[in-house]
Amino acid sequence: MSIELKSANSVKIGKKFSKKRNNNSYSIDEVSKLLFINKNYLLAIEKGDYSIFPSESFAKAYFKKYQNFLEISYDFPGVYDLKVEKKHKKISTEIIFKNNFNLNNSIIILSAFLIFLFGLAIYYFFIKLPISIDSIIEVNETDAENITLEVSTTTKTDKVLSLSDEIFINNSLILEFTGDCWMELYKNGEIIEAQLFRNENVYERIIEIPFKIIVGNADFVKGSYNGNDIDFKTDANRLTRVNTVIFSND
Repeated sequence: MSIELKSANSVKIGKKFSKKRNNNSYSIDEVSKLLFINKNYLLAIEKGDYSIFPSESFAKAYFKKYQNFLEISYDFPGVYDLKVEKKHKKISTEIIFKNNFNLNNSIIILSAFLIFLFGLAIYYFFIKLPISIDSIIEVNETDAENITLEVSTTTKTDKVLSLSDEIFINNSLILEFTGDCWMELYKNGEIIEAQLFRNENVYERIIEIPFKIIVGNADFVKGSYNGNDIDFKTDANRLTRVNTVIFSND
């Protein structure tokens, strides 16, 4: 059962978002289209329940994007702090359970483990090892040549595949991440990819112009298209570090 990421404060702030949107005469569907954010995420913010979001950084990015659109300013509610606290309580409970484990049961388990190790040692030294030695003696020179040939063939195949990967860069989009980041990819005005990434993750895709990329935490992403570097940092929003890069035929 997942932990509910909701508090009195998050609900209160969510009502402020909902009230401001209604005062501006926007429907939830209209805001979703204007911001390119799934309306379920917007409704979650307005209800103050962040359980739907896959991570805290993802939730904070959409929270900031939504409040900037409404031209309001609130601190992100500390619902994820509550999640950490509950997790620590659960760990403490598990530790208490382990400390109260019956001593007699521990002795029985330890004895069974030692017997298993003893049996394994007998099997290895008196049964498996002699068979392995006999198998080695039976290997002749012809077998050795065949083994060498198979290894050489495999190595050659690997080199050919690597060369093909380097040549094929047409319409190739490559993103490398050095920290927590989210990315949305749009084609013809429709979202075709929305993912969260961690440090050392790499995203690759073949896609033709025109398309658009939106990234959060732009400082943590490096990219290239057709071998040309993409600058996500320069025009990123100073506060949210969200940036939009458009690739067109113009």
